[in-house]
Amino acid sequence: MAVKIIQRAAQQVAYIRVIGPYPDVIGPGFERLMAWSDAKQLQGEWLALYWDNPDITPPAELKTDVAISVPQGTEVNGDVQLQVVPAGEYAVRDCRIENDDFETPWRAFFTDLAQSDYQFGTGACFERYFNNGKEDGYWDIEMVIQVIRK
Repeated sequence: MAVKIIQRAAQQVAYIRVIGPYPDVIGPGFERLMAWSDAKQLQGEWLALYWDNPDITPPAELKTDVAISVPQGTEVNGDVQLQVVPAGEYAVRDCRIENDDFETPWRAFFTDLAQSDYQFGTGACFERYFNNGKEDGYWDIEMVIQVIRK
């Protein structure tokens, strides 16, 4: 499948960093962030930013930032922090995740990227979520990787 390249604007997010095996830490991290965002009545895009390669990093050390986009001036506290997902050129792919199998489409995306005219840039790979998979039984997501031309 071809790799789709887009230009993304910078995006400010509020996030909580979770460390550990993805299935064990991401859901609880999002629950904590949702409680925080609900209390502030924030509406934004939900993201998970992945900082490590799970083929290299031990599961107990995997770092993920569960995040929600927020407007400038948003105040954070406790374990909620702010960061900016940088503007730039990104490879993107939409997909539907069933049976919580996030790994298979990501591996296919990495393979397609390796065979394209692009390579990994700096920063985290991330997912944008378009629905609540816990309620719907599937996840509609966009996979996003910052890239540079080879």
